[in-house]
Amino acid sequence: MTSKPRPTVYAFMDESGDAGGNLRKGASAYFVLALVETTQPELLREELRRLRVALNLPAAFEIRYHDTRMEWARAAFFVLLRSLDLGLRAAVVDKARLPQEAQAWGERDMYEYALGELVRRSSVDELSEAILVIDGERGKQQFVRKLRQHISKIGREQKRGRIFKAIVLKESKREFGLQYADMVAGDLAERTKHGESVYDDYVDAKIKLLLLLP
Repeated sequence: MTSKPRPTVYAFMDESGDAGGNLRKGASAYFVLALVETTQPELLREELRRLRVALNLPAAFEIRYHDTRMEWARAAFFVLLRSLDLGLRAAVVDKARLPQEAQAWGERDMYEYALGELVRRSSVDELSEAILVIDGERGKQQFVRKLRQHISKIGREQKRGRIFKAIVLKESKREFGLQYADMVAGDLAERTKHGESVYDDYVDAKIKLLLLLP
């Protein structure tokens, strides 16, 4: 009897804070990268639609942490998050503690560093067949290609083969999973800046891996 194939994991990735490394030129003090992982992306979409209806929000309203400032809406979202079958993986980068050369880092460098550390510290089989979904349009194809090369290098170094069977670009206003990732990244950024967030318990209940880097 053949074994039943495992369901595909979708890892929706978004960030909080800019990816620049030079604090003297106004870069944010922290960079937060969050992955929301699920085998039921359709359920995430449907539940977010229902939440919009329940909160009387416009159908086109994009639920993002810095745009969803109403406390009642944020609270309802994080209650929903805790009720769903999903996992969270995130990295918080304290840029002041990075080596001197990081001051010259651009967007791709910071993403490669944060995502690379999440990959390195995940078990061999967790992300091998996952589909990584990134917020962006077609103009970021080179960014995706370089990111794929970096992750593939880690796979070779760790002798674990392929990591992420696909990396795809989607627009967050159409891909609701990315809106979950934005909300989680925003909450973790709030926690980093102020020591805590009122939604910490809801987020912590779903965290599989949280890295404080470096």
